[in-house]
Amino acid sequence: MNDRGQAFTVEGVAAAVLLLGTLVFALQATGITALSAGTAGGAVDTQQADLARGVLSNAVASETLTPSLLYWDDAYAGADGNGTYHGTGDDGYYVEGIPTAFGDSLDRTLADAGYAYNVNVYYYDSADGAVVSRPLVEQGTPSDDAIRAVRTVTLYDDDVLSDVNETATNTTLAEASNFYASDVSPDSPLYNVVQVEVVAWRL
Repeated sequence: MNDRGQAFTVEGVAAAVLLLGTLVFALQATGITALSAGTAGGAVDTQQADLARGVLSNAVASETLTPSLLYWDDAYAGADGNGTYHGTGDDGYYVEGIPTAFGDSLDRTLADAGYAYNVNVYYYDSADGAVVSRPLVEQGTPSDDAIRAVRTVTLYDDDVLSDVNETATNTTLAEASNFYASDVSPDSPLYNVVQVEVVAWRL
């Protein structure tokens, strides 16, 4: 019980730091804020926002979001000595989409409806003491009327990495040596708290 209470405390602190970092990012990233004027523009904005929020909500409900965060080749040794998402090489991100169930949902919901999208992952880096970001999908520069949606995901020490077939491996986050996010609380079950951001805009 003490370990779990400590995990909740650290999770709360990490979540607060992430929320603060996201707020700062949102205030600075005016390029991806909805700027369309007029009734028609407002309707398009609402549709994009609903699509982006919906795909994230469905991914959480279907438990497909976290496996995509763990779709990680820990044995890969890139130019920086770190691992990478399966099949991305030194680029470290996907262009066409993520070859996972969450990626399929993004393509069905956004790409098939004529939207481009980026997916970014924000997490607390204990080494730097700051919130940093890592692209998961990078399809271009968002337009002025792009919409962003965010969901918070908690990762635990006993969460396991997935192989290229999206099958769970025997490697937990606590055992991973080249995972992108660090363990923010080595003495508790909590590993890190991340935010997944989907930015969508019409092509």
